[in-house]
Formats: sequence, C-alpha cells, structure tokens
Amino acid sequence: MDDYGTRLKPIGKTDVCQDGKVSHIKSFWFRLTRPPFCCINALIMRIHSGRTPAILFFVGLFLAGSSFPAAADPVRTAFNPKDLPPGLNSVSVQNIPIVYSDQGKGDPLVILSSYPFSTQFWAEFAGRLSNSARVIVVEPPGIRALSSMKGDFSSQHLLYIYRDFVKALSLGTVHVMGAGEGGGLAVAFGHHFPEITGAVVSINGFESANWTEGFEGMLNIFKQSPAGGFGMLLSSGSMKYGDRPPSKEETEKWLVPLQDEEQKKAVQERFKAFSADVQESYILAMLPNFNRHLLLLRADSDQLLPEGEKLLQRTRSQIRQVPVESQVISKAGHFAFLDQPEKTAELIRAFLSRNPISKS
Repeated sequence: MDDYGTRLKPIGKTDVCQDGKVSHIKSFWFRLTRPPFCCINALIMRIHSGRTPAILFFVGLFLAGSSFPAAADPVRTAFNPKDLPPGLNSVSVQNIPIVYSDQGKGDPLVILSSYPFSTQFWAEFAGRLSNSARVIVVEPPGIRALSSMKGDFSSQHLLYIYRDFVKALSLGTVHVMGAGEGGGLAVAFGHHFPEITGAVVSINGFESANWTEGFEGMLNIFKQSPAGGFGMLLSSGSMKYGDRPPSKEETEKWLVPLQDEEQKKAVQERFKAFSADVQESYILAMLPNFNRHLLLLRADSDQLLPEGEKLLQRTRSQIRQVPVESQVISKAGHFAFLDQPEKTAELIRAFLSRNPISKS
C-alpha cells in the first residue's frame, strides 16, 4: 500500500523489485501482419469544407475499432511484459499494467500519450527533449488489458492512475505534457494534483472542448461511418504526411499492438467515456482553479482542430490564477511535434528551463 492508499502489485518476475525500483524488460516486438487501409473520405471532405467541427476526429476514428493492426498470433491475447521490445518498461498500478519509455536526465517530464498511440509515436521527439529532461512517455492505460480497468475509462480514473504511476516510480514532482486528448489530461492532472505537478504543456489540447459546439453531431457521424484509418488520421493531422501517408512500418510502430477485439474495445470505451466527460465539461470546469505554469502550443495549420485558436483563447480567459504562455507553431498540423519537431522542442525546453521543478 502506498502513501495514497493504492495497492501496487508487480506484473511479471522482473518488472518491479521489492525495493520499489522498476527494472527494464527487454524482448521482441509483436510482428504485425496487416496495416489499416480503410478511410473515411466523406467525413474528411466535411472537415475540410468546414461543415463539420473536427475536434473529435480522434473519437470517431477510435470508435471505429476495426481498423487497427492485429497481432500475428491470434492465440496469445493476454498482456505479457516479457513481450515488450527493448527500451520499454512495465509497472503495475492499481493492478493495471502501465507500459512506458524512460530516457534522459533532469527534471522528469511525463508525456501522456493519447489512445491508441504507443510510446514510439513520441520517440523521436522525446529524444530531442532528453538532453535537458528525464522524458517518460506513458502508454494509454488499459489498452493491453481491458479487464484491468474494470469498465472505467473516465478521465478521472485515468488521472488517478497517472498519479499513482508517478508515485510508483518515485518521481516526486513532475512536469506533464500531452497533445489533443492528452493535452487536456495534462491540464487536468495539474489541477487535480498541484502538489506533484511542476509545469504543464498542452499541444493543440482539448482542455476547453465544449459539447455544444458540435461534439455530439461529430460523434454520431462517426458511429454511422465505415471503419476509420490511421493513415487518414496522419494525413489530416500532419503536414508531413499530407501527401505521403505513413508507411506500414511506421503504422505498426506507432500504434499499440491490438491483438484482439477486447483491446480494440478498450480504445472504444475510452472515447465513449471521453465524450461523456466533454458533455459534462469535466476538464473545462477545472480551468478557473488551475494554478500551475502552463504553455499552450497551437499549430497554424491544424485541420483536425480548425477552431484551435478559439479554444486556446477560451483556455486563457478561464485560467485566472496564473499567467498562461502560448505560442503558434507555423507550418505544422495537429501533430506539431511530427511536423516541426525541433521548433516544438525548442519552445518546450525554454519553457521548462524558466519553470524548473525546484521553483514549483
């Protein structure tokens, strides 16, 4: 039992030692056999024409479920930490396996990867930050073990999982960052747990998303649409991949390996819960009481979030207890860290250097 009253249970023989230290588990990556090829052309046309709000592109894509790669072996469906590739670690928090990468030295920066992106989606960018910070990229909880979440994929549950993850690794106070959905969660983490939060970075985040601005309509469109494709998401979310969709190798590397319908269901359940959170203004309602140093990064060519400037200004107006810094990244789409990795990293490094944890 830890100081927060959370029972931490090891998963596997070598991942969590008796002294609480986490060891590295190295193995081979799953060999994936098929990339997602389905596209949602009609919806993309609506997004580009401005007839459909685009904030929930992610939601519809992930609710579509069937477009993700499957593991080669249909029998092996249970998560096994020994199957993790080199460079990934695993720790059990609340009996939920949490997979993460860890590199660099300095103040810890925890990146909350959005569903269903693996740590590899952030790998190159994390490497750019690792010369000035200890960068820890956390894989979405429950995606490798649906039953461990006990049916609760709400943002509140995720926040407490992340808090206990920080405690399990004895990180102390951490900076927190995310993009899109993860950006909103990073802001919410800072609100819920200011005692262990240094600074917060949100890249094109959903922290001020409002249900009345077309969220339900977008969700219904996706529910009625064919299965979405990861390639289409990258083509619309990144200028880098606008003309050249990601390769099969990139797709398989960037997605968490989804082995069976249960794992795909975890992605669907998360975004159903996320829709309910937005409908209830769960994160938006926190903003007036938010009191951590915050950097908002917005891409100037975000086709997935065309009202990003409006959301950014709403966030700034709602946060009244601390100054909010914001920057626009030019020639970048929603995934700005893919399009302009060095510029994005430069802005984040400078922000964190101005707000070291020692001054938090």
